[in-house]
Amino acid sequence: MHKLPPLIVAFIVLCSFGVKSGVAVSPVRVDVAKRDSALNVAYTLQQIATMKPSEVEKIFGTKMTLKEKLAFKVAQGRLKKALKAKEEEKSSEGQTAFILALIGICVLFIPYANIASIPLAIMGIVKGAHAKKVNKNDTKAQTAIVLGIVTLGLIVLGIILLIIWLSSWGWGWG
Repeated sequence: MHKLPPLIVAFIVLCSFGVKSGVAVSPVRVDVAKRDSALNVAYTLQQIATMKPSEVEKIFGTKMTLKEKLAFKVAQGRLKKALKAKEEEKSSEGQTAFILALIGICVLFIPYANIASIPLAIMGIVKGAHAKKVNKNDTKAQTAIVLGIVTLGLIVLGIILLIIWLSSWGWGWG
């Protein structure tokens, strides 16, 4: 009976890969919960991924066997791998925004194709802002926002210079 709680934790960790929420609740036996109400604590997946087996033993008040400790470590490895993949998925949006903004500023200097830099710069700004909202430390998203704003600024500056140049023409030579 005392081997059941660590097995339940390992089962929850292994089954939590398909769950979208970021919190796993530790299962507690009824008789243990009556003794200590502090055991009804929710742990995030990041906390579970960094826990030591001794901390799990302390939470449940039972000693884990070697087999349970190994299963727990394997589950932690899989959990860390899944969390890392999720973080990389978040950073790919910032990279996409950076690439769009970079192509936008490069296309700006190609004659007759420079009109395509306007939607590229706007998409770079919008995707960069969304990626920045998801991950505040995403430097590629911040760079995409800056490149998009610089591109739009250069477009506006070019239009102003074109208007000034066209308005300086007279209807005659003198």
